[in-house]
Amino acid sequence: AANVFALTAAFGVLSRSAQIDTLTESMERLSATGGSSISAISRNLVEASGGAIAFADSMKQVALATSAGLGQEQITQLTSVAKGASIALGRNLGDSIDRIFRGAIKLEPESLDELGMMVRLDEAVDNYATVLGKSASSLTQLVRRQAFMNAILEQGEIKFGAIAEKVDTNPYDRLAAAFADLTRQIGVFLNIT
Repeated sequence: AANVFALTAAFGVLSRSAQIDTLTESMERLSATGGSSISAISRNLVEASGGAIAFADSMKQVALATSAGLGQEQITQLTSVAKGASIALGRNLGDSIDRIFRGAIKLEPESLDELGMMVRLDEAVDNYATVLGKSASSLTQLVRRQAFMNAILEQGEIKFGAIAEKVDTNPYDRLAAAFADLTRQIGVFLNIT
């Protein structure tokens, strides 16, 4: 039974490593055609998180965000908001990043509510339309998404900006991320050989 458990665990590690390898390869090809480096944006996300998220997890988040049309600056800003919310609320950073990105991409205020951010789509769109000198009903879906993004970033900065800048992430989260990166590198080596 112990041997079966060990083999199952080893298979799981190698399988996850292969998934990340496939994601990395597809992101490199996408970067070549799209003109932006997904790997570089992923490294920026890791840096913005204070090193508390593994590179493989950042690749997944960046893949989702870029496929939804978010740019590098928006990804970094959202990550900073998630980091501040995570520290302030004692939440898992990966979960906070997922909620912030999902909320921004899908225009889901409910995802943001769980982080104490009460951003409402209609209110954000109305405010942005006023700034643009247009009616809210005349705004395109893209402009509505930008209005929501602006409201998330504004509220995130007000609520969590100082915390994200002045308080370090949990050292155990950074250690876990470093261990996950090391495990991934070992898996990559084993998958190649």
